[in-house]
Amino acid sequence: MREMQEKPPEGADRLAGILVPSFSIRTGEDLGIGDTAGVLQFIDFAAEQGYGFVQLLPINEVGADNSPYNAISSVALEPTTIDCRPGIGLADVTEESFRKILAEHNFAEISEGPVNYKAVKALKRDLLEDAFYNFRDKVFGKGSERDVAFQTFCQEEEDWLDNYCIFRFLMELEGENPDWQTWDSKYQDLGSAYSFLEASISSGDEFKAGYWMLFFAFVQWVARSQWKAVAEYGQKKGVRLMGDIPIGISVASADVFANRDIFDLDWYGGAPPETLFKDDEFVQKWGQNWGIPLYRWDVLKERNYDWWRQRVAKTVEICGMFRVDHALGFYRIYSFPWNPVRNAEFLPLSHEEAAERCGGRLPGFRPRPDDTEENKQANRHEGEQYLRMLIEAAGGAEIIAEDLGTVPDYVRPSLAELGIAGMKVPQWEFHDGRVVRGGHYPEVSFAAYTTHDHAALKVQWNEQRDIILNAEAGSQEWNDARHFITTLLDYCSIAVTQFDEFPRYDRNFLDALFWTICLSNAGRVAIMITDLIYSDDRINVPGIMTDKNWTYRLPATVTELRQGEEWKWMRDMSKNILNETGRAIKVAQV
Repeated sequence: MREMQEKPPEGADRLAGILVPSFSIRTGEDLGIGDTAGVLQFIDFAAEQGYGFVQLLPINEVGADNSPYNAISSVALEPTTIDCRPGIGLADVTEESFRKILAEHNFAEISEGPVNYKAVKALKRDLLEDAFYNFRDKVFGKGSERDVAFQTFCQEEEDWLDNYCIFRFLMELEGENPDWQTWDSKYQDLGSAYSFLEASISSGDEFKAGYWMLFFAFVQWVARSQWKAVAEYGQKKGVRLMGDIPIGISVASADVFANRDIFDLDWYGGAPPETLFKDDEFVQKWGQNWGIPLYRWDVLKERNYDWWRQRVAKTVEICGMFRVDHALGFYRIYSFPWNPVRNAEFLPLSHEEAAERCGGRLPGFRPRPDDTEENKQANRHEGEQYLRMLIEAAGGAEIIAEDLGTVPDYVRPSLAELGIAGMKVPQWEFHDGRVVRGGHYPEVSFAAYTTHDHAALKVQWNEQRDIILNAEAGSQEWNDARHFITTLLDYCSIAVTQFDEFPRYDRNFLDALFWTICLSNAGRVAIMITDLIYSDDRINVPGIMTDKNWTYRLPATVTELRQGEEWKWMRDMSKNILNETGRAIKVAQV
């Protein structure tokens, strides 16, 4: 199906990667969710095909909604990513106790199907507590190499670790509720929290505060040690981990609890109204209210942006490159004067009624809209200040800016001037009414057909093709579908004149799409795992609260992907395309 055989650009640093959430990776030994051991195996799989990076979603500790973009800490890592196998992942868990704990949980139910977060968290919590009991009794304070390593970790990480651990201790008292605004007034701010902690430790009461503080530090030590080992292994194999830093942090987080002065809790970040969200009336009318507090950039500047520098530094300890989610928010961000828990209250209101309830305030861009040239220049100037700080904090790690959505005309020139790669989604890139071919992409760019928020290409294509064949010709729905189909065909240089000739989405067409984007001039391209394996499954549906989001797991183990006959077509396609387009890495032997 490849109509034009072109040569790849010469002399460019060209890599391809696979987007896969760590929780989605399946192995024969995991405990119902992808973990660091699974990422290690996936690095081998990626390297064998010639991929240069594995793109992950954020791996910070999540809250009750399990969204990696609504973390309860900007630094602490998600405990369920820990490899809890006895003596391998957890040195302090015996095979006997591992089997005993496993028997107390319904492991058969946990290991099948999508991620069952409630069950997985309960199982891994029991294993981590067992490991900590043994570590505390046999290692802690004994002066061994591991004891010294843990004590050193606690000292070196105290700037964030102490506040995080007290936050987690208080969450424990509050039934795992991270919403500190609803906590007991005895410890609702950092000062009173530390006073409460000291009193609890002194009294030796039932809460055993010191014990739990140490436990949460232990879990983070294990998690960071494992992830750093994964990163080191990837470097040896020539495969980098690509991290993800969201523009915001949950208001119900250790960061906001401990650093309230750098957050503006009167405004919540989000995105402007979007008619594409046909099933979400609120998003169509008001926009997406993500509930992330805005930053008080004036206070951060006085502190030399210490919180952001720490966040980036801790990310690049593990990831050699990272994506900044909603990088547009550094220039200006669409904001709401109410918490998203009140969205239903505001849905039926007029703008006048909403303003009356919010003291005259309405959703809009802050710090200022792009409605005048003066405002545009001010937003660009401030955004570049913050992004230069990120570049400095990254210390040479590669930054990719997710610059999708309502993009001001100054953003892409600004990113280019800073040397930060923006994203190129082929079906959204147009010039003078024609799709922009990949040969015109800047070398410093990141190209991908889909992100974790999109349905797989196979699903998108088939839905639009069905519309063309069944909807009324000339209707808006029919025109939109025709535009989507013809755009991708044009991008791949596939000539089709009759609508009934539009090809069905099959593996040959996947091959053509993948080959074309890899041939592009973009220095980095990524393919989502569901596209790579020709799947219909979806990782996330944005704007909709559902327990299916963030639960996707691969239909096969990594070993099966690497060796199974069923997946030979995918392995051959990857190897051939990456070699033909000059993107394949040389596999290092480790």
